Amino acid sequence: MATGEERPDKFRILCVDGGGIRGLIPALVIAELERRIQVEAGPQARVSDYFHMFSGTSTGGLVALALTAPDDANPERPRVSADQLASFYTEDGPDIFHRSLLQRIKTIWGWLGPKYTLGPLEKAIETRLGTTHLQHALREVVVTSYDMTNRQPYFFKRWRAREDPESDRNRPLADAGLATSAAPTYFPSHELDGRALVDGGVFAANPVIVAIVEALKRIDDQPGHLDQDDLMVVSIGTGLHEDGYSQPQVRRWGRLGWVLPQRGEPPILGAVLGGAADGADHWAHTLLNHPTNPHIQPDDLGHGPRYFRLQQPLIDSIALDDASPKALTETLPAVAAQLIAEQEAEIAQIVERLLSFDPLPYDPAPVTP
Repeated sequence: MATGEERPDKFRILCVDGGGIRGLIPALVIAELERRIQVEAGPQARVSDYFHMFSGTSTGGLVALALTAPDDANPERPRVSADQLASFYTEDGPDIFHRSLLQRIKTIWGWLGPKYTLGPLEKAIETRLGTTHLQHALREVVVTSYDMTNRQPYFFKRWRAREDPESDRNRPLADAGLATSAAPTYFPSHELDGRALVDGGVFAANPVIVAIVEALKRIDDQPGHLDQDDLMVVSIGTGLHEDGYSQPQVRRWGRLGWVLPQRGEPPILGAVLGGAADGADHWAHTLLNHPTNPHIQPDDLGHGPRYFRLQQPLIDSIALDDASPKALTETLPAVAAQLIAEQEAEIAQIVERLLSFDPLPYDPAPVTP
């Protein structure tokens, strides 16, 4: 097989968007990627054997962390397979997105406090990710959050944790998971050394540009000194519903109009998440795929050769916290299946290119003296 030094795709990145319970969609797509890899590479193969970096925001951050968390019994291998990843949503989702009557009353239905209590989410994250620290992640990880105390983005990165394992950058994976999933109005912020950290979706709902920049910053770690044409980036969305509003509707909105849920989510949330994700998609396509026509249309985006975007339009809006049996067993799996069918060409090409490389070797944290 070819090596990264002899051909493109020298550095391969998997990114996953934010989107709450809709993270089941990318989880099922990644499971399909892994199953196809296993056909050629054997049943023990994992997606973390073929990507150098995993990046995610919110639910996508949990996916990135889960796929790179080491197994306690065998630290050279991942704790979960991509196939097991879906259970985070199907098994834990109903408890995470459950509100007791007391919680509804205490928060006045989410108007005077977070919509959900932290306990079920915290338990699920700690159970799924274990107690290991960021420096021991199996691959490079970049997970986004936002520091409301200092009003700036805050990132959880494996290379920063390894740079100084005794510093506050080497946090348990569970800390990263709780910070990136602390969606405003849904869950409490996560406290870390006096910082109030919230969901990174407030600035990077689609973290693909974050990941590309992190890759291009590499100097000492191998492979280093990368440029755009050395990258292969696979970015997976959580479903896209863009049922717009007319000018007569929007022009009348005050605070309540922007924040009251309509069609499954508050309009301000849909605009922020959707706008950020669409912008990142366009920029990543322009940076990596080198389009010759500057008049890029949405249907032109993300078909390779360096940047692939796997995203599926949603016929109806699916709320970020819709953990109903129908959503988990019918609606979301059907969206994932449709994505896989409609983007078969891209998925087949991605798998073929990944399998043209040998599995990446185990990359342990340096031993500190």
